Amino acid sequence: MSKEQVPVVKRSLFSWLFGKNLKLQILLLFIIVIAVFVSIIPLEIQKRVVNEAIKLRRVDLLLNYCGIYLAAIVASSLLQFLINTLQVYIGQRTLARMRKELFLHIISLPISFFRKTQSGTVISSLVTEIAAAGDSVGIIFASTIRSVLTLLAFAGYLFFLNPILAGVSMAIYPIILIIVPQLQKRANAANSKRVNATRSMSNKIGESIGGIHEIHASGAFNVEKKKFEKIVDRLFRIRITWNIYKFAVKVTNNFFNNLS
Repeated sequence: MSKEQVPVVKRSLFSWLFGKNLKLQILLLFIIVIAVFVSIIPLEIQKRVVNEAIKLRRVDLLLNYCGIYLAAIVASSLLQFLINTLQVYIGQRTLARMRKELFLHIISLPISFFRKTQSGTVISSLVTEIAAAGDSVGIIFASTIRSVLTLLAFAGYLFFLNPILAGVSMAIYPIILIIVPQLQKRANAANSKRVNATRSMSNKIGESIGGIHEIHASGAFNVEKKKFEKIVDRLFRIRITWNIYKFAVKVTNNFFNNLS
């Protein structure tokens, strides 16, 4: 069975990550390698401006180095724009394919599925929930590769300048590799609960709208309100937890980066 014949709900993220996006991902990787190399140039130029141009009082060197520095900054900005554009294109193209294939899969399901499933669940899956998966295809590969290459490039440059200070700075990163994944794991678990709670809320809204005549006939406004409030309060607690873990990951990353 080919990848295209595998049901959309059973396909791995890697099939979307590469598959028809393989050529674009390779192009993105090539641009990232160039961008990482260019990002090192301003550091070396700043050092040379101080150690050579200013120390030797060489105006010609100062002008040359400033020209190289500005060229590197412009090139870095253009490369970053190109990387972001490619990421968005890959992500949105993949999201469109996901939605098309998921829609075909859903309408091909047996009628019994639609008797048991609220329309809100189906709509939420196609419109909201799948968007994050599509966006991640455009971001996850490039971001991971760029982070690794940037770390290696800067680490190599630091060791070239001063091995002892570089070793002290790099010694912090193993701690990050232990703490951040644990926080991210908890954030992912909270996000899964958030998705399920959001589905429950969508289903409840659809159920109430669909049975609005019965609600009016029996005057069960307060009963329905209490049911809905229970779901909303649960979603409130879940979203608070989810955001706390998200912020914890970000703050921890920033703290250790600044500490390093």
